[in-house]
Amino acid sequence: MKDAIWVAALNEIADKLKKAPAGSVAIVASARQTNEELWLLSKLKAKLSATSDSVPRIGEGDRLLVNADRNPNSAGARLTGIAAEPMGSILPKIADGIRGGGIKTLIVFGEDVTKRGIGADLLRNLETLIVSGCAHAEKRGTFTNIKGRVQKLMKAVEPLGDARPDWEFLHELVYNVTGRNGFVSVEGLFNQMAQEVPAFNGLTWAALGDSGVVVPV
Repeated sequence: MKDAIWVAALNEIADKLKKAPAGSVAIVASARQTNEELWLLSKLKAKLSATSDSVPRIGEGDRLLVNADRNPNSAGARLTGIAAEPMGSILPKIADGIRGGGIKTLIVFGEDVTKRGIGADLLRNLETLIVSGCAHAEKRGTFTNIKGRVQKLMKAVEPLGDARPDWEFLHELVYNVTGRNGFVSVEGLFNQMAQEVPAFNGLTWAALGDSGVVVPV
């Protein structure tokens, strides 16, 4: 039953995206997502000619142990082509696009956009579909830290209820929308991403080991 519900939900989302005019879709993806999840969203971005950005989180750093950038994967969001430079600079344009009617579909992962200038007055003009993803402790993948070290994230606990790792349903959504398939594991997904994202070229999941590998950022 759970699988049937997921299939129905993803098919509904895919059908709507396939009918969306080019340029009418925007994506707001969290820089707390894994490299793999962000890369899959970049596939949707390319197919749909979508606009995208991530939400910056800046705090007080100590220039030693604590970085002012409080997102764990800002570098990954930039390297996969999801985040703008500077991060967050496209968010007002997305709000303007919704307000003006040019953006008719908004895909949001891991963020509350009502706190980022895209308020309820704008969202009520868009249809809402929600799927249940996993917390960081419930999934596997990789992150790229501020110094460019690509490291594995390992699952600590099993997800509850109907939740699934984001990369799993993003993979199915990308397949439904673009026809691209072939990722049956997060290891395979990382290896495929490494072939296509220049900064990750030459990396493999196995080669990351326990301490990770540094790439240029």
